[in-house]
Amino acid sequence: MQFVELLWILFTFLGIEHARITPDAIHLDFLPYSHSVTTGLVLAAITWGFGKAGRRTNVGMAIALGILSHILLDIIHHEPNIALLPMQWGPQFGLNLQAYPILDFLVELAFCLVCWAFFHGTRGLLIGIVIFNLLNIPFMFPRSQMFVPLIEHPNLLPTLILVEVVATWLAVWWLGKGTILLEDAMPDPRI
Repeated sequence: MQFVELLWILFTFLGIEHARITPDAIHLDFLPYSHSVTTGLVLAAITWGFGKAGRRTNVGMAIALGILSHILLDIIHHEPNIALLPMQWGPQFGLNLQAYPILDFLVELAFCLVCWAFFHGTRGLLIGIVIFNLLNIPFMFPRSQMFVPLIEHPNLLPTLILVEVVATWLAVWWLGKGTILLEDAMPDPRI
């Protein structure tokens, strides 16, 4: 889920976490609080707990799985910058799939399509998923000197990510109308 990204955006604006931006690349060098494995596990447990307390266990579980999958996908895609614990020192994980842009794009798109199929998404949502993944291509295949504006304006990167998160929420809400919710797909345990 994108709650992890919202934490990163907030922590970046506050100067708690930061990225190192070069003219040709973005390196998320310091994000141990928002993106650590432990943070993901804690957020997933809290989300699941809220769902259980609100008797919406399936929704809480779906969001918790979304948070866990976010951290797992970050470990696959990122450079070794995903900390085990939310602190500066300790082991860091990352398979750096982003170094292979075509494979990076295909894995991300495949994950989205699997989720779309699992939740029986609408045709409009499928089109939206493909469009949003295509919009990421310039960041996956950056041109020379592409990131110079981000160097000159440090708050531009988290602002762009925030705009992308909000746009994604709106698109999924609008295009996903008619998608089977996990709550609807699961049998009621009280019956």
